[in-house]
Amino acid sequence: MTNEERILERLERMEEQIAFLHERAQGTKELIQDLTPISNHAFRLMVSELQDVHGHVHLDDVFELLRRGLRGVPNLNYCLDQLENLIDLWRTIHPAIAPTWPHIIATMGEWHRDGVFDKLGALKGVGGKMLDTTTPDDIARLGESLVFLLALLQKLADPKVQTFLMRAVDMLGAVDLDNAKPVGMFGMVGAMGAKETKEGLGVALEVLKALGKLRGDGTPAACGCCCSSKG
Repeated sequence: MTNEERILERLERMEEQIAFLHERAQGTKELIQDLTPISNHAFRLMVSELQDVHGHVHLDDVFELLRRGLRGVPNLNYCLDQLENLIDLWRTIHPAIAPTWPHIIATMGEWHRDGVFDKLGALKGVGGKMLDTTTPDDIARLGESLVFLLALLQKLADPKVQTFLMRAVDMLGAVDLDNAKPVGMFGMVGAMGAKETKEGLGVALEVLKALGKLRGDGTPAACGCCCSSKG
């Protein structure tokens, strides 16, 4: 290859590079022409918006915001760490909660259909009315009364007491008041021959003895019938 051919080859390469640079420059020029109206509009809009905050925000305020933002980076990192911990906790408990959630929704739906929430709302209203009509002293006395009632309920839990009350209720239910007739002194004496009457009189005497213990001094009350029976 001669020197002339080499020179021509280099010139061709230079022409190709110049053409490539010309295309790039042309594209850049077109881009600038397209962006110039947009940037001008954005600049005018920014100036218009900044006029609204003129006198309210100063450059020192902007620098103070930047300084506080930089000082708050550790707090921001701490918040992000806690958020990651919450996400890890949720990922841990989600497999256990997810299967039971539909059952909870179904149960709450049944409660809603059964009126449980309406009853709770009514109970809340009653409780609010009670609180409105009572004073702290009344509530304190009510607490003492509840303690007394709990003590009575504990005594009623005794099987012997429950059996006695059940038998007494059954006995009262079996009494036929329509067949009850007036009885005089001789009728009472005649009824004393019945076994049931004697047993009933014995029970009545035991009840009278227990009632006598209700006196403040603890001594049994005097009973004329008891004295006459002893005589």
